[in-house]
Amino acid sequence: MTGETVISRLLGLARSRIFFMAAMFCAVLWGGVRILPMLSQNRYILSSLLSVFCVQGMKPFTYKPAGGIAWRQLFQCGGMPSSHSAVAAALATALGLDYGWSSPVFQITAVLGSIVIYDAVTLRRMVGEHSRILKELVRDKSHQIPLLGEMMGHTPLEASIGVFCGVICALLVVRI
Repeated sequence: MTGETVISRLLGLARSRIFFMAAMFCAVLWGGVRILPMLSQNRYILSSLLSVFCVQGMKPFTYKPAGGIAWRQLFQCGGMPSSHSAVAAALATALGLDYGWSSPVFQITAVLGSIVIYDAVTLRRMVGEHSRILKELVRDKSHQIPLLGEMMGHTPLEASIGVFCGVICALLVVRI
């Protein structure tokens, strides 16, 4: 293997969700016993994590490839439902249930969560469409140019289902 291919593979790995999940797993192992009680006692982090795991767990079943279940979608950006929307909604709902719907904590979280959802539906979706167009343009020219993934953003329906899942996860964690 040449040095350029090793570097391009390392950069590709660093951009993937598997890298971030492995980094989180290593951080939990490194933190050990000190981090796990914090996660189990903090309802806000727990509701957000539960929403991410639930929504990402649904993705292989909502994406229909030719040959069955798409397990690769488990670690992909974009698609049905939106994990960005689920996390934002879960955090805002959990804080709203505990501190009240008119509290400044909930209002700040709701505004920032709305920005995250808006960004997932508009900007990231456009990036995905531009990536698809660039992939078509470059396909004939050269095979050496690394291409972006096409599924970057979300449709309004995907974001809405993500918000619904996030609210349900927050209700389960905070109220049960």
